[in-house]
Amino acid sequence: MADDQRTRRRFMWLTGTAAMAGLAGCSGDGGETETEAPTTTTSASSTGGVPAAYATATSLDGTQRNPDSLSSQEAVSYQDQPKDGQQCSNCRFYIEDKNDDGLGACAIVEGKVAPDGYCVSYVAYEG
Repeated sequence: MADDQRTRRRFMWLTGTAAMAGLAGCSGDGGETETEAPTTTTSASSTGGVPAAYATATSLDGTQRNPDSLSSQEAVSYQDQPKDGQQCSNCRFYIEDKNDDGLGACAIVEGKVAPDGYCVSYVAYEG
């Protein structure tokens, strides 16, 4: 039953998101205006909001970080405290602290992350 509820919730979330996107196109004065879509990636010349040592570093499971294809912390609901025992430092995408500032990085999320942090992209490291 839990899987059915998750599937239903996911469907409802996707339906609501699609409806909002459709309605967003209905607003305005009817004239043609050029708008810029929000992005969740960083530019090619950027390191993804982290020191250079992390820019293309490898995570705990060997995933190499690509600064051009990172999700924003907002997009993955990042928080700097654990959730139900799940935290960045035991996630497969975590990149350990390289400059002794107490923070690490993530192979799929931009910016620095706290070892005790959490986001919805969490996948337990089984290594």
